[in-house]
Amino acid sequence: MLYPTKLLVERTLPTVTPSKGKGLTALTLLTGVCFILVTVRGALTGNWWFFMFLMWNLFLAWFPLGVMLVLRDLRVSGVLGRGRRDQTVSWLMVGLWLLFMPNAPYIITDLFHLRMTDGQMVWFDTLMIFVGAVTGLLAGLYSTLLAHRTVRTLTGSLPSWVFIMACQGLAGFGIYLGRYIRWNSWSILTQPMILTRSLWTSLHDPLAQKVALTYGFGLATLYVAFYIYVEKELTS
Repeated sequence: MLYPTKLLVERTLPTVTPSKGKGLTALTLLTGVCFILVTVRGALTGNWWFFMFLMWNLFLAWFPLGVMLVLRDLRVSGVLGRGRRDQTVSWLMVGLWLLFMPNAPYIITDLFHLRMTDGQMVWFDTLMIFVGAVTGLLAGLYSTLLAHRTVRTLTGSLPSWVFIMACQGLAGFGIYLGRYIRWNSWSILTQPMILTRSLWTSLHDPLAQKVALTYGFGLATLYVAFYIYVEKELTS
């Protein structure tokens, strides 16, 4: 028997292909390929630096997706409904997703390391980092889609779009904080006061504004294209 809350959630959320594991299978394949590439590079050169930073960044890219997959399953199963407490839990998990979500597209900036790579390995490193960046980007788009669907059930269609587009701008700012200021997502817990002062200073930094606007615009465009493609596939 379907309870009203569970029925409403299932009607609101499309019958998603992710439940069949296709999205996770593709991301797992890409992650596995990236693991093989960085392992081969480490074995050939004896330098495992790429292995450590790229695999760690991929783990951070997977984490927000894991949060949203757990939240999706809790809502679809009816464990979380539309009560005030359940909505609060949903928003808290969406907040946790947003805190770590910039780590997914952040891997794009790992292409910066090509400036320091050995000229004899640049051909290999280009593909290796590119595969990592694509994997992180797709994991971020996937988790954003799940977050969008969740927020849509809580606020409606238009507010959910405003929220998701704002998240892309925040992700762009987060990429600046991670790449140039070297802050981490968990710094909000370990160094909240210093981070707050750094955030205020960064808001007035022209480079921070350029990075946030550029990456925010790029991520927003990529998400809209991803959303259109996925929705078309689901309804075709």
